[in-house]
Amino acid sequence: MNLCFMFPGQGTQKPGMLRELGNRMEAAAPIFQAAREATGRDVQELCLTASAEELQRTENTQLAVTAMNLAYLNLLRQDGIKPDVAMGHSLGQFSALVAAECLRVEQVFSVVQKRAELMSQVTRPGMLCSVIGLELSVVEQICKDVDPTGQRLVVALHNTPNQIVMGGEPETVTQAEAACKQAGALRTVPIRVSHAFHTPLMQQMEQTFGEFLETVDFAQPKCKLMLNCKGDFATSVAEIKQEIVAQCCHPVLWTEGVKKVIASTDELLFAEVGVGKVLTGMMRSIDNHQTMLMLSNPAQYNKFIKLGKGGSNV
Repeated sequence: MNLCFMFPGQGTQKPGMLRELGNRMEAAAPIFQAAREATGRDVQELCLTASAEELQRTENTQLAVTAMNLAYLNLLRQDGIKPDVAMGHSLGQFSALVAAECLRVEQVFSVVQKRAELMSQVTRPGMLCSVIGLELSVVEQICKDVDPTGQRLVVALHNTPNQIVMGGEPETVTQAEAACKQAGALRTVPIRVSHAFHTPLMQQMEQTFGEFLETVDFAQPKCKLMLNCKGDFATSVAEIKQEIVAQCCHPVLWTEGVKKVIASTDELLFAEVGVGKVLTGMMRSIDNHQTMLMLSNPAQYNKFIKLGKGGSNV
């Protein structure tokens, strides 16, 4: 059995989410201690008492979601389970770097804090909008029709074959949303985020983030690591660094990455390593023949541990 750890990103946060660990909350203590030491912030308190509004601020969201992802990863490690494949959705990519042992826990909190800080400083107004029920090629063409330059409106995330996220300047997104409805979209859902992530509108942060990453030592991944923008496996540390800088301004090819994992790896068992079931829902739309368990569900966590004991890395 080959184990694929999938880490969710922004949008999975919710007030009091740390309590979902139940009687294993203390097992996550080293993660929150590392977060405090790396960032000077009480991330545990964020995950326990912050309101929905507080958690929506990207400088809070990114630390809190990463901490919860890594808390579940730490539980898996304590239970003797390691991944054969690691991948993360958008922000979740950074948790995957820890799972693949490219970065240590304290390093990733420093990186995520810097990323969130730089994102919050981007001055160009932007938004995201999810389009349900249209194929990628249709949404891409609509974006090109609205903005032929590709600088004010693009596809930002290819989540599933039928869920595409557009991102750009508010007026271009609104125009494209209307065009998607006319083209037969089942529905469109504006996403409440502070910026147009994964689009050219984030270019303001790209150089500074890249320079910061040059001060961080990355190790070669110890398992297969799927990259968001490439939609394929990492081949080198240099490529990983380039990828996570590019991710700021380029689309997340989640569907392509999932399909690549499925095509290249036999006897797969997937786990959503974090809060909620967003990625599980996406998997059902990409390939509903795959087995995927949500680790925030205690019964499914226990089932994953039982099945995972036969994994190739255990």
